[in-house]
This record gives sequence, C-alpha cells and structure tokens, in this order.
Amino acid sequence: MDAHPDLARGEEPLSSKDRLLDAAIEIAGREGLSAVTYRAVAARAGLTHGLVRHHFGTREQLLNEAFRRAAEQDSDGVRLRADTIEEFASTFVESFNDSWERSVLQFDETTQAIRGALPMDNIRQQYRGYIEKVRATFTAIGIDDPDGRVAALVFAALDGLTLQHLIFREDLRTEQVLDVLRDVLTRLAD
Repeated sequence: MDAHPDLARGEEPLSSKDRLLDAAIEIAGREGLSAVTYRAVAARAGLTHGLVRHHFGTREQLLNEAFRRAAEQDSDGVRLRADTIEEFASTFVESFNDSWERSVLQFDETTQAIRGALPMDNIRQQYRGYIEKVRATFTAIGIDDPDGRVAALVFAALDGLTLQHLIFREDLRTEQVLDVLRDVLTRLAD
C-alpha cells in the first residue's frame, strides 16, 4: 500500500475511521447515497471492509457520521466562524473546489430527509450549527442579532450560493457575490 497522502503533505495521518468517513463522503457526493457500501468505502479508503462494520456497525451510522463530518469540514473550511468581516467565508471557493462532494452529499441528505427517507432532525441540527457559527461571527464583528434571524438569512444566502457554485462553477462570480455579502455585513456592523 502507498504512503498515506496526509504524510506526503506533512500532516498527521488520518485515523482509519476518518479515512472511511472521507471515503463515504466522496462516494456519496460523486455517485449518490446508494453507492455507499461497506466494500466501496473500504476500497476507496484502502482498508478492509470489516473495519467499516467495526467502526460504525450499520450503514446508517456510517452515513450519519459522514454527514456530520462533512458539515463540520464545510463550516470550518468556509470560515463561517470568523473574527472579521474580511475573514468571513473568505475560503468559500477554495474549500468548495477542494471538496465539492461534501456539498453534494449534504444537498442529497437534505433531499432524502424531505422525502422522509432520512431523519429531518439531523438536517435541522446541522443547519442550527451553521447558523450558530454565523451568529458567533456577528458577535465578534458587532452585528446585533439577538434572535439569530439575520444569521439565518445570511446562512440561507450562503446555502443558495453553494448551490449556484455547483451549477455555474465560476470562481470569480462566486467571489463577487461574497464581496457583496461582506459589504452588506459591513453596513450592518456600522
């Protein structure tokens, strides 16, 4: 087996569990939820399929943990939580382009939950987490949002922009929209 890619970049190697989760995210994003099987995930991660069952027990648990990992990676990678307006969502395009599969997985998960195939509570929890990170940014930059409605609106804009970036795949267009959003936030902070 080749050296793990994290080692080549000078990073700590991922645990086998995280490697399996990342493989599940990639497969689900590229091929759909139905393609996420123990064998496919293990093969993509370069591990044995017995480890999938060992770490997760069920396919549903694997998917739930993959959804949570994708959501956390997205919110951290995009910089929903920032200390300045300039930093807010400053890595949106870069993060998206590095792993667009996470976004597709989350839209797929949301669609499945709307259809009743997955629990909607998982989606609600993820969205509350995203909105809370935006709200924490607002606190840091001085935007008054006591009930979180402005944070919810801003996250809705980012969520829609994610979908548009999937459709248009135009980095400059997306960056320009983000600049307008940051300008609106600057006006709210004044």
